[in-house]
Amino acid sequence: MSVEDRLACVLEEHFDPNWGSGWWLERGSELGFDARREIRCVEDLDRLPPIPRAALASLPIEHFVPRRLHERRADWIVSETGGTTGAPARTVFLAEEFEEAFVAPFVAAAARMGFPRERSWLYLGPSGPHVIGKAARACARALGAMDPFAVDLDPRWVRRLPPGSLARQRYTAHVLSQAEAILESQDVGVLFATPPLIAALGERLPREVRHAIAGVHLGGMAAPPDFWKQLDEQWFPEAVALGGYGNSLAGVCPQITPTGPGGPEYFPHGDRLVLEVIGAEASGRGRVRFHRLDRAALLPGMLERDEAGRAVHDGSGEDGFRPLGVRDPRPAETEAPTTGEGLY
Repeated sequence: MSVEDRLACVLEEHFDPNWGSGWWLERGSELGFDARREIRCVEDLDRLPPIPRAALASLPIEHFVPRRLHERRADWIVSETGGTTGAPARTVFLAEEFEEAFVAPFVAAAARMGFPRERSWLYLGPSGPHVIGKAARACARALGAMDPFAVDLDPRWVRRLPPGSLARQRYTAHVLSQAEAILESQDVGVLFATPPLIAALGERLPREVRHAIAGVHLGGMAAPPDFWKQLDEQWFPEAVALGGYGNSLAGVCPQITPTGPGGPEYFPHGDRLVLEVIGAEASGRGRVRFHRLDRAALLPGMLERDEAGRAVHDGSGEDGFRPLGVRDPRPAETEAPTTGEGLY
C-alpha cells in the first residue's frame, strides 16, 4: 500500500461521521472542508492542526481512537511518553500497528545489518507505561531469542535527581550493578540500552564479557559525537551496533547502515510513518516532524524537540524502508528538557 492509499483509509476511519474519533470529528466541524475528500497526499496534511501534546496528556485515550475500534479494546496497546519535556502523553496502537511501528522495522534493519539472532538479550531500560519495554521483548523474540533479561529502572525518578548529585550516582550504580550480576552469570549476546548505560558498562566490564557481546541495540537518547568510535573500537569491538530513533507516540526508525562520520542515519519503515526535516538552516539541520498514519491514531504534523539533517538512501525499497530519513538527531538547544536527561 502506498502512503497516499494508507492516508485515504486512515482519514476515512477518523472522519467517519458515525464511527470516527471524537477528536477529529470535533476538528472536522471547524475545518470548513471535508478532510476525506480534500487531503490527498502528505503535503496536504499541513491543513490539519497537530494534536497538542497537552491534549494527549490530559484527555481519555478513547477520544483519539475511532469509535469503530472501541470494540477491539483487547487489541489496544497503550504507550506513554517519558515526560522529559512535560506531562506524559498517551496513545494507542492496535496489535498489528505495534508490530508495524516497533517490531517489523527492527527485524528488517537487523537482517540488513547482520545483527545476531538467537542470542539472549539484556534489556536496560524502563518498563511500566513505557512502550519500549514491550517492544524490547517483542523484538528479541522476533529474532529467535527468549524473553530478555532485564533490570529495574525508573527514568522519571532519575530525572528528579540533580545532575551530578550523589543520589543520581547511587541510582546509576544500582542499575549497573544489576546488569553486571546478570552479565557475570548468564550467557548474554545482545545489550539493549541507552548510550550512557552502554558507555558505563563499556568502562566497567572485564574484557572477556565485553568481547562476548555480539550485538548492541541503542535507543532512548542521542549519543555524543565520539560515542560510536569508542563503541566499535574500545567497548564492544565484536558487536554489531544498531541504533533506533523514534518515540512512544510514533514508533521507531532504525539504522540501516553503519554509522559514518556524519553520525547515524535513521529511516522509517512501511507506509504508516513519514519523517521530515523542516526549516533547515545553512548547516543543513532543521527540526524533525512526523506524521503518523494509523487506524488507532492520526497524528499529523507532530513537531519533535530534535534537530537533524536530512538523510537519503538509494536502496531498492524491497525491504520496506522509505528513501528519506534523518541524520544525527539530537535535542535542539531551544528545546531543553524540563527535567534532566537522566539514563533514558
